[in-house]
Amino acid sequence: MGLNLYRRHRRDCKASHPEEHLSSEFDERKKGWKRCECPIFVSGTLARKYRRQSTGKWEWEDAKTVIAPLEATGSWTGEVTPKPEPIPEKPAPHRKPITQATAAFQSEFGEHAAVATQKKYRLMLNKLKDFSDQRGFVMIDQWGPSDVREFRSSWNVSPQTAPRRMSMVRAFFEYCHANEWMDRNPARLVKNPRSRDASDRRGEQKLPFSDDEIKCMYESCPKYGTEQRFRWKGQDLADFISLSLYTGLRISDVAQFHIDRMQTDTGEILIRTTKAGTHVYTWVPPWLQERIKARAKEIGPFIFGAHQTKSLEVITDLWRRKLNKLWEMSGPWKVKPTPHRFRHTFARIVLQRGVSVRDVADLLGNSEPMIRKHYAAWIPERQQRLTQILKDAFAEKPKPKLVTMRRKR
Repeated sequence: MGLNLYRRHRRDCKASHPEEHLSSEFDERKKGWKRCECPIFVSGTLARKYRRQSTGKWEWEDAKTVIAPLEATGSWTGEVTPKPEPIPEKPAPHRKPITQATAAFQSEFGEHAAVATQKKYRLMLNKLKDFSDQRGFVMIDQWGPSDVREFRSSWNVSPQTAPRRMSMVRAFFEYCHANEWMDRNPARLVKNPRSRDASDRRGEQKLPFSDDEIKCMYESCPKYGTEQRFRWKGQDLADFISLSLYTGLRISDVAQFHIDRMQTDTGEILIRTTKAGTHVYTWVPPWLQERIKARAKEIGPFIFGAHQTKSLEVITDLWRRKLNKLWEMSGPWKVKPTPHRFRHTFARIVLQRGVSVRDVADLLGNSEPMIRKHYAAWIPERQQRLTQILKDAFAEKPKPKLVTMRRKR
């Protein structure tokens, strides 16, 4: 509990000691030390509180007189600290039936979630209620971490879907915990199911297309939909690819693109994205502007067709199937092509042109850390900086003396 005394020298120190330099009583007893009148400070921990403050004195004995009552009482006020009152026990959580908890979560969650997201949560909660019935659970606080693990192991889903479903389970139980229906979140410490194959596939999804791969797609478009029964032809796919590639928009925003989102005189596009809900600004070249206008005249304001359903999964799946057929025609592919790789390609192209990470984040509607995490390999400033670091680090290091080796014949 001892306190430390030290002198903190000021800018106008009469002995010309450096500003902010600290000296102790022991230092100042040394031969040749120049005395000054800078204040003496005290620091330490009393009553579990760390503090640093001036004693208002410049003589060591006077400073010791100031801190004596502090050390005697164990308090920064110099008064005896009263014993803390006992902390009352936390009341037991209000019990809630599982059916009411899931209904309340869906009602509140549905106010700000997209329709497709609401559907995913509804399916997950139905499975959770079925699992509860099998275990004989009625109240939500009957769930424990072991039950969450067994529930997770009962899913017959792909490695990509399992972590997303686990995050929904965790969010639901966190909602119950916040409403004091449970004394803890039983899913908080349960890890997401992962597999090596899933992590490899997720890594592939972040790879952009090369310029040669894009060229190959365009060359294959005329071969698509040549039969009369196909409504959508190769030109439709070429336009879909172009809008995806030149704007960086997600497939859901491209599939629902409305001509009003583009300023017809400048080609500027300001769109509120479907998935993130952020406003994104982009621009398309004149030739693509003309294609968009032509499509609007031929097909209507929704240039890739109006849809009776509001389900994003149904809308996007329609174009995923068409793109998959095109990729089958133009393959084989070293890395599996996906619609989202057009977005990565957009980021790769602008980053390689020297566009700042901040501007790319604005164009994609993402954060700067996310851009650096996923697209670091295409940031020129990063490569230049790392190269310079290595050059500076090894510039003066020892090198072996080169000797010509004569081999025996």
